[in-house]
Amino acid sequence: MFQEVKVKCVICEPITVRYFCVLETIDGQFFVPINLCESGAETIYVELNKIVPPRPMTFDFISSILSAIDDLLLEKVIIYDVDSCIFKAKIVISHNGIENEIECRPSDAIALSLRMNCPIFISDKLINNDKCICKQKLGLNGSKIIDKLFPEQSGLSNA
Repeated sequence: MFQEVKVKCVICEPITVRYFCVLETIDGQFFVPINLCESGAETIYVELNKIVPPRPMTFDFISSILSAIDDLLLEKVIIYDVDSCIFKAKIVISHNGIENEIECRPSDAIALSLRMNCPIFISDKLINNDKCICKQKLGLNGSKIIDKLFPEQSGLSNA
């Protein structure tokens, strides 16, 4: 089974300068931090904040190509596994009624999904392992801290 998630924000951890994309389940119960490279964080951050670059970025270009093909639709993004802190993802594209799954990095799938307004799903097994943060287990003070870290306005924040 899978749960739909939305991109909450992109975070730069200041001491180690590691980047994370924080996904939140639609029901608001779990946060899923996914580690990113700097360029992956940038592509997601730019789209979250509706920053218009001086020329199209790679994912703008790719989404334009996909949009130009008749009867092609980016159906969904699926983040389905993690191994040694490396998440695995795929995009599902349909063309003329035929679905194809294409393996990719989660950062690439997320960046593309944001540009093409496509839903993102995550495997229940990832939500039920220790890679996720359950809001209920944080308690009231922990939830307040998380809300400050992840403001409603998406963006890049320092943890």
